[in-house]
This record gives sequence, C-alpha cells and structure tokens, in this order.
Amino acid sequence: MSTDLDQRLATMLRHRAGGDVDPTPIVAHARRRGRSLRLRRRGLIAGGAAAACAALAAVVLVVPTGRAPDAAPLTPAALALPDAPGQPGAAARPEVVGSDPGVVHFATPALVGDAESATWTAGRGVESVEFRGRTGQARFALARSAATLDGLQQTLSSAGRPQQRTDVRVGGRPGVAWFDPSGDRQLWFVRWRPADGLWAQLDIYAAGRDEATGAASRVRFDGAHRCVVPFRLRSLPAGARLLECAVTLGRSERGPFLEGSLVVGDGSDRWMTIRAQPAPGDGSRAGDLAAGPYRARRQGDDVLEMRVEPCVVEAFLAGWGRGYTEADGLAVLGGYRPAGDLGRPTSW
Repeated sequence: MSTDLDQRLATMLRHRAGGDVDPTPIVAHARRRGRSLRLRRRGLIAGGAAAACAALAAVVLVVPTGRAPDAAPLTPAALALPDAPGQPGAAARPEVVGSDPGVVHFATPALVGDAESATWTAGRGVESVEFRGRTGQARFALARSAATLDGLQQTLSSAGRPQQRTDVRVGGRPGVAWFDPSGDRQLWFVRWRPADGLWAQLDIYAAGRDEATGAASRVRFDGAHRCVVPFRLRSLPAGARLLECAVTLGRSERGPFLEGSLVVGDGSDRWMTIRAQPAPGDGSRAGDLAAGPYRARRQGDDVLEMRVEPCVVEAFLAGWGRGYTEADGLAVLGGYRPAGDLGRPTSW
C-alpha cells in the first residue's frame, strides 16, 4: 500500500526506531479498530431503533452460518424489499399503515436511481425508506397523521432556514412544498395526502419545486412488501412483542445485507433493540456472560455484544432501549437464530 498515511507513519517510525518499518499492519489494525469504535458510537448515541422483520408470528431473525461470497456489484433491485403477497397497499387500507412492523405498504422503485443503500423501517405508527448514494439522497415517510410526520427527526442536512410553504398537487392530490437551502443545493420537502387518512412526506435534494413534486408523484401505494431481517428472536421478555423493524440493504459486492434491527417491548413503555451487522473476523469477541448457546460481553453499562459469524449482534438496553435489565437482554440474545443465507432477503 502506498499512501500519504503510510509514508508519514514510515517516516515517523523510522526516525524513532532507527530502521525501515513496514506500516501496513499498523494501518490495517488502526482502520479495523476505528471501524469498531464507529459502530459502537453509532449504537450508543442513537435515540430510536431500527430493525427489519418478517411477520410477528414468525419473528424472523436469522444469523448466517457463513459469509456471503464476493460477487459482482448488485443492481438497484437489491435495495427493494421482498413482496408481501396478500397484503394490501396503503391506498386500499390506510388504517394498517405503521401498525404491522413486518410490512411496508408502499413502493419507491422510481427513487432508487444510483442509490448505494436503502434503509427501510416499519412500526410504531410510521413506515419509511431512506436512500443514500454519492450523487443524491432522499427520504420518504408515510403515516396516518401529520403530527406523526412532524415528530420525525430530519436526517438530510440543510441550513436550518425553511422557506415559506406553497400549495402543490401530487398525483392529483393536495399538498404543500417548501425548501431549505443546503449549500449550492436545495433540500425540498413535499407533504401530501395520497389517500384519505394518510399523510406522506418526501425529503429530497432537487433543483426546484417541480422536480421535487414530480419525484413524489412516482411513489406507489398499490402494493406491500415484507420488512425482513436475517435473524429470528426465539425468546422475548414476558409480555413483550415486536414493535419495529429496520433493515439497510446495499449494492455491495459482498452482498445486500448491511444492517438489521428489531425493537421489542411491552405496553409499559419498556423496549429494547437487537441489532446485527456483518463484521467478518476471526471470531475472537467471545465474552464472559452466558446468552443461551452464545457468549456475550458488556460494552459499557447499557449494551451487550456477542459474535455470531459473520455478524456482530448487540442488545441496547438504553439509548436504543429503556426499562429492561441485563438479564432480559441476555435472555433475548440467547434466542437469536440466524438465517442461512445473507445474500437472499426473500429467504429471511
């Protein structure tokens, strides 16, 4: 490897050690350590949970038995969720939107473009997808009230100076649009009512109002898709059920699965997030805590972690959770069961 970083390290170490030094293993170790720290930091500061799941009856959570083989980069279709046969679209049944963490009641194939990843969420009153790529980003959210949309945290960057709203039509339905400056771009917000009893909002970088509303008009509400993650949870605390699922799919040559999480909880405002992320390694993360057939360890006071190849699996008791004990978290981790193939979301 021949980079400025390598050269600076070699120069510094040569000066201190008095001889030639190969910086390659040092740089590789530092990068691996940095990635691990970033994963921990993301989990500890987040305030909500994301997870992708199949129907609650089968709380589908799967831990892969092996790493998906390297392959050619995936097509935009890799970012789509599997179909949910027999489930209605949002237009036909507005009252089901956000009520089933295993189902998303809309589709956004026209928004994929050159996106590199898509994060789908369902449950707790909201369904959404966020696309990210080198040349553009967009987020779409669907709920049964405008107040629910108002409560969502903005995820795309802007100057924080929203301009006046103007009336628009999206697919013949009434709505409003406004923008917020973002450097030399404009972050547009389009909010409309795709059907009685539904509120939708698209946040997208666009050259103007017509481009933003045109993108919004291409969202479809005539079908449903399964929110899935590659693992099942066989053990939940007493009275707990699945509340929310989230999954991030990407177009990596290593496979489509980037991250998945499930939120479980009960009617007393207790909840816990279980998250899995691929992190191929040597399996050296075993801990001193028993979690069913696995060994877990503490990451600070509120996160439990274990390794189930090829993923790192975490239970968040605070930040992305509240009210459950370490014993509860270990019991849920003990019921974690992986899927056999990380590369086929239709099998999750």
